[in-house]
Amino acid sequence: MTMNQTLGFLQTLVDDIEAHLDEEVSVLTLSERSGLSPWHFQRWFKSLIGDSLGSYLRGRRLTRAAQLLLETDMGIIDIAVSVGFGSHEAFSRSFKAYFSMSPKAFRQSRPRVRLNDKPLLDEHLVHHIAHRVAREPVIEVRPAFSIVGYPTQIPSPFVTDQTNCYLMQPAWMRLFEQEASIPGGIPKSYFGLTLSESGRFNEDELTHLATIETREPESAPPDMTVHHLPEQRVAMFDVDGIDAEAANRTIDFIYGYWLPNSGHRRGEGSDYEWMVEVEQFSASTGSRYVIPLRD
Repeated sequence: MTMNQTLGFLQTLVDDIEAHLDEEVSVLTLSERSGLSPWHFQRWFKSLIGDSLGSYLRGRRLTRAAQLLLETDMGIIDIAVSVGFGSHEAFSRSFKAYFSMSPKAFRQSRPRVRLNDKPLLDEHLVHHIAHRVAREPVIEVRPAFSIVGYPTQIPSPFVTDQTNCYLMQPAWMRLFEQEASIPGGIPKSYFGLTLSESGRFNEDELTHLATIETREPESAPPDMTVHHLPEQRVAMFDVDGIDAEAANRTIDFIYGYWLPNSGHRRGEGSDYEWMVEVEQFSASTGSRYVIPLRD
């Protein structure tokens, strides 16, 4: 099969799984449809997505359950059955292991931000994973550095689907106009990061910084914001594009698929986009999405 045929077949399988989350999924049946042995089928699935079939299915069932807990008055046992669990005990045990709280506590606390949700593999996310983001990052220790630029307030991308590019644009345009006058500024290397005062990204508004690296943070113009990033171990994912959809789908892939299967844990601090050697910004400008890791 060509890559497009492969992705089309994968999407058909995923759509079928999504429509029958309450039913037992037979790896044997799915593998027969693909013309592969069960072992090769599961290897094929993981090679494309970065997630095992079992992990994907479990994550989607529990994510659907979390949505039902927050959006409906269904009883917990009814929700358990509707997403394919045979008992209240098995469901509660799996839910607590996945979301770090019981279904009852989850419903009572009503968390707005859940970075371990399993995003739906729709055709756009499948295409992004296959073509636009590096599925295996570069992992290294980045030295401490300072950035300087302009802040703007945006809705949290973790609690709204609203596109924020138009809100960020004035800060970026202002930075481009002033970057030549920034003492110690390193040209053509830009950083975009979003700061959460609570660290949980569940505020109604967050602060986005449009910045460049500077060797002289103490000499930054008074109307600019200086931010210091410590020496830390990071995972860096190459991304084809800097548009809002690319960023959101990269976040979905990293937190929904790569991180839970990587053996790594997210560290303290902010994610950021790093645009290197940029001559002119366009939708096809490449970038790196960087997340901190624990040692």
